[in-house]
Amino acid sequence: MFTEEQNELVESAAEMLYGLIHVRYILTSRGMAAMLEKFKNYDFGRCPRVYCSGQPCLPVGQSDIPRSSTVKIYCPKCEDIYYPRSKYQGNIDGAYFGTTFPHLFLMTYGHLKPQKPSQQYVPRVFGFKVHKP
Repeated sequence: MFTEEQNELVESAAEMLYGLIHVRYILTSRGMAAMLEKFKNYDFGRCPRVYCSGQPCLPVGQSDIPRSSTVKIYCPKCEDIYYPRSKYQGNIDGAYFGTTFPHLFLMTYGHLKPQKPSQQYVPRVFGFKVHKP
C-alpha cells in the first residue's frame, strides 16, 4: 500500500502529532493529576545534587519548538536542570513537555514546592576555601 519511505514519513508525523497532543494534555487538570502520580513515584528521577536529598524531579523542555532539544529534568529544590540518567528519557523531544510544565505544576500543587537547600557547597583545596576573583 505505502512504500517504506512513505511509512517512515507517516510514523514520523504520527510521533510528532502525539507529542504535540501530549504537551497540551499534561497542562490540563487530568494531565496534571496523572503527572502528580508519576512525580510521587519518582518516575522522572531524583536530583543528582547531594544537598537536594533525592528530591523528585520534573521533565522540562528547553524549547517549545519540536526537534530543537531533548527533554531535561528540573529539580524544584535547587531550581536547576540536568540531563536525565535514563537513555530512554534522553531521546525524548523536550517540546513534548514544554517549557511551562514544571512551573505550572508547582503553582498548581504549591504544597509540593520544597524549601531551597539550607546548605551551600563550598569548594575547598586541602581544606582551604577556593577564592573567586
